[in-house]
Formats: sequence, C-alpha cells, structure tokens
Amino acid sequence: MPAPALSIILPVRNEAAGIVATLQALAPLRARGAQVIVVDGGSNDETVTRAQSVLAPDGQLLQSPAGRALQMNAGAQQA
Repeated sequence: MPAPALSIILPVRNEAAGIVATLQALAPLRARGAQVIVVDGGSNDETVTRAQSVLAPDGQLLQSPAGRALQMNAGAQQA
C-alpha cells in the first residue's frame, strides 16, 4: 500500500467534549486517503474511547507521554 500523501497528527489530552466533532470534520480527507493519527497524552476522560469509535477501522490512535512536542514527534514517527 502506498504511503498517504497527507498525514494529520492530532495531539490530544482530555478532549472528550470535542474529539468526535473534530474527527468527523476530517472524514472527507480520510475518504480521500489522508492518514489521521491521534496521539493521546494521558487523558483521564473518555477521549480515547470516543476517538476509537470514530477512527475505526483505519485510523490510528497512539499513546504518548503528555506534551505537545512529544505527542507530535510520536505521531510523526508513526506517519
């Protein structure tokens, strides 16, 4: 499978209230082949569960230590 032309990395932490809407807004890009990688920095709310429900089956959810740079680096490494 060829590498995606566009990778979108979302560093998140305790974003349960808005993660579904954010990921749904990216659905048209995903349909066109963009890769979406959500990198959770230790949420203690429903962020991970809600993200997984929208990302399945082809999106990626990673765990990382908290910190935007650490999370972005983890996502970039996966991309």
